[in-house]
Amino acid sequence: MQLNLRYFTPFYLLIFSIFAAAFTMPLHSTSKTGDELSLKIDEIFSEFDNSQSPGCAVSVFHNGEPVIQKNYGLANLDYSIPLSSSSSFYMASISKQFTAAALGLLILRGELSAEDLVSEYIEDWPEWAADVKISHLLNHTSGLPDIYGLMDIAGISLSNVMSIDDYVDVIRNGESLKHTTGTEYAYTNSGYTVLAAIIENVSDTPFHRFVHQVILEPLGMDNTHFHSSRHRVIPNRVISYAPGKDQFRQTYLSNFQGVGPGGLYSTHEDMAKWEMFWNRSDNSDELNELRSWLLTREILDDEPLDYAMGLQVSQWKGMNVTGHSGSFMGFKNDYRRYPDHGYSFLTLCNRDDANAIEKNRDLARLFLKESIESFIEPYSGLYYNEELDSEYELTVEDGSLILNRRLSPNGAMSEDSFDRWSAGSWYFEFQRDENDTITGFLLSTGRALDVEFVKR
Repeated sequence: MQLNLRYFTPFYLLIFSIFAAAFTMPLHSTSKTGDELSLKIDEIFSEFDNSQSPGCAVSVFHNGEPVIQKNYGLANLDYSIPLSSSSSFYMASISKQFTAAALGLLILRGELSAEDLVSEYIEDWPEWAADVKISHLLNHTSGLPDIYGLMDIAGISLSNVMSIDDYVDVIRNGESLKHTTGTEYAYTNSGYTVLAAIIENVSDTPFHRFVHQVILEPLGMDNTHFHSSRHRVIPNRVISYAPGKDQFRQTYLSNFQGVGPGGLYSTHEDMAKWEMFWNRSDNSDELNELRSWLLTREILDDEPLDYAMGLQVSQWKGMNVTGHSGSFMGFKNDYRRYPDHGYSFLTLCNRDDANAIEKNRDLARLFLKESIESFIEPYSGLYYNEELDSEYELTVEDGSLILNRRLSPNGAMSEDSFDRWSAGSWYFEFQRDENDTITGFLLSTGRALDVEFVKR
């Protein structure tokens, strides 16, 4: 393939000057309040704060600007190299939003349509997947079996050296759909693998180079790339590990070069520039359109999916949240934005036992405590069941809804969905009246279902 220059220059000139000055801000906190928050972040990540094991690197952004960046643990155990803001992590499925952004630019420029059939762009596309459109790939409604599941069944190691075309060949041989195209949501890495191939074919440019030229280079993300060649040197590369009986064992796959659904390497410094992309207000119609397009959600059964273009879109504790997690070869990552509140959190970990999603929620509880407690306050109070002569108290503490009970379960409850919470094996379905006021809950546990408690 040859480099097709017609895609690159306009976008580069359009936004490079807008963002260049914004990315020189130092990554630290200066206020007293910030120092106090910094110490609380240390508490959240205290289990990883040592010089003998892998850990996590953390960034907090406010209105697009980095306000705190902290690092816990080592990037490389062999050489005792600590994690830093310039450590290059494998981003796993956080990569998907970058693949979607590159495809979005092609769509916005009229090079293809989301409603086009995949068979228009991929040679020898199988008949059993004839109805799959680009939009289905983006939103995980294609029904394609997952590429890594197919490789596992076929006995193909993830360490095999494979190109995008090799991965697409595996998908072609999948033989059948998991469900009828366009009828269900089922997360599959195959969709974004095929999208990478489509981007190559439409742009007449290698996928990694196209993304670099139209997305990464204009944003100044000079230390970010899609790793399509195992031979490429990665400065400050982070190695991943899993805990063993007596010591950590390396889980990093040096030969892996799959791109599209994953494959992106980036740093906290570069991700600060991506975060700024989401927060800029400017006069660029293309940028505004791209940001809006990335949040487009497919309608399925008259309801929007909790997934947009490489982004999970949901609500948590009454707040709108967009972002994505990633988990692969021992890396555990999570990037969440709370757009209505101006905060974003990025946690990247190089150890298989880390829970980056929950750590990011702990950060949200810390920085968005007032909003969270305002949302959960209506759930607090005394709840009584007359037949059992039993009473339970729910309270709000440190951004959590607490079940106060002498026996297990007790402590912080989890919000499973709106008005549905759990504590251990107990499940609470809260009830509301016509004025939207909480009047009680139905409690289920084990073989006891829907035991009614009334709020006093």
